[in-house]
Amino acid sequence: EDAAILEFDFIPTGDSVKFKYCFGSEEYPEYAPPNNSGYNDVFAFFLSGPNPLGGNYTNKNIALLPGTTTAVSINNVNPVTNTAYYRSNSSNLINCEFDGFTKVLFALEKVICGQTYHIKIAIADAGDDGIDSGVFLEGGSFSSLPPLNLNTTNANSNIPDTILVE
Repeated sequence: EDAAILEFDFIPTGDSVKFKYCFGSEEYPEYAPPNNSGYNDVFAFFLSGPNPLGGNYTNKNIALLPGTTTAVSINNVNPVTNTAYYRSNSSNLINCEFDGFTKVLFALEKVICGQTYHIKIAIADAGDDGIDSGVFLEGGSFSSLPPLNLNTTNANSNIPDTILVE
């Protein structure tokens, strides 16, 4: 039902790729737990390319709750489940029709600098075509920062030192 997909290739300049996003839906809170219905719109950020640990990512969803393998969805983030990541819009504080949102989250994944990756951002209605959802991407947040280059001088000599001690 009225799916939307944005996909593109990119070459990271660092060892990870990240961007900020927020998921919102008109399905909140009526179709979220404890009501659990078949009307659970779906979205994902599918990453494909070389995996730094070996092999390849093939459509790996990186729209996950921080520190978990739990996909962001209406059944997984709502007023009952993972409430720390949910915010209600019942009083229309955010000028948008959606009744609920996630808090701003990071999509983050390790990559190999200089290799080509493909990302597919996809969202679709599930079970209906009238109650919509959306994903908001923060402008300018898609990034892959180069690794830190450390070059200091040891306090006991003038020899350059690349060892960092805490």
